[in-house]
Amino acid sequence: MKTPAVALLFASLVSPTTFAQDSFFPIWGNEAEKLGYTLPKPYGISVSYMDMSNPVTVDSIELTGAPMLEAIDIDAKNATFTGSNITVRADVWVFPFMNVYGIIGYTQGESKAKINSVTCDSSKFDGPNLLCGVINAVGDKLPENTMFNLEMDGGTYGIGTTLAGGVGNWFALLDMNYTYTSISAIEGDIRTFVAAPRVGYRWEYDGGRELRVFTGVMYQKVDQFLVGDIASLGLPSVVVAAADKIAKDAGNDNAGFEVSQHASSNWNNVVGMQYAFNRDWDVLIEAGFGARESLFFALGRRF
Repeated sequence: MKTPAVALLFASLVSPTTFAQDSFFPIWGNEAEKLGYTLPKPYGISVSYMDMSNPVTVDSIELTGAPMLEAIDIDAKNATFTGSNITVRADVWVFPFMNVYGIIGYTQGESKAKINSVTCDSSKFDGPNLLCGVINAVGDKLPENTMFNLEMDGGTYGIGTTLAGGVGNWFALLDMNYTYTSISAIEGDIRTFVAAPRVGYRWEYDGGRELRVFTGVMYQKVDQFLVGDIASLGLPSVVVAAADKIAKDAGNDNAGFEVSQHASSNWNNVVGMQYAFNRDWDVLIEAGFGARESLFFALGRRF
């Protein structure tokens, strides 16, 4: 599950007070100031929290541990991912128009999919298979609340860049990042690429305070591949016990699973605001809406 990090929104070219460059970064900073641009302090750190809900398409669910299990097909194509993450981001303005950053944090989430039916491919056996026949007879008569659950908690790491520019009080930026989340409870990972263009307008106030509002869109490509024991799926205990017995009869310790899934909708709309208390501190709030819904908060400090 990224979580996407958002730039500490367009500090470049719009800071209220010019300062002499006393750091190697940003490169070409002196030249930019001579042209009349104002620059932010080059280094920053922020703490953020994001909450998100996103529809997920399940590409495949494979049971493992025995030929009998591998012949079973689970129809649970549509899932919903809900989750949150907390991240710390460190950044630097390498150029007056380009910021680069690293992310480290923790993601907590859950994917839930309704199981529509369970079938068994009898062609994988030499002759009639009694258990396979039973599964086909009752596999489409499952209770309405039969769910396929995946708990996905783990550490998140990533890198990103923001390109920014503006004219007068208008600004535009493009934020891009790639994050990797290693799932702790089961084997697997979440790989996320985000690209988010935004445009906005700013207002300056006394004492170096500044308000910026913006709107835009966010592209988020999420791929998940997860492997684990069938007991971690939240299935009825009788199903887990039966699957484990089949696996043990085949010489394995227990039944397992492999799941591949991806976000159903890559795009959503975003609106937000950033308020700078001064040149050192700011707070950012952003909401995403559409098929994917999100709420993002960040507190930043520049040096």
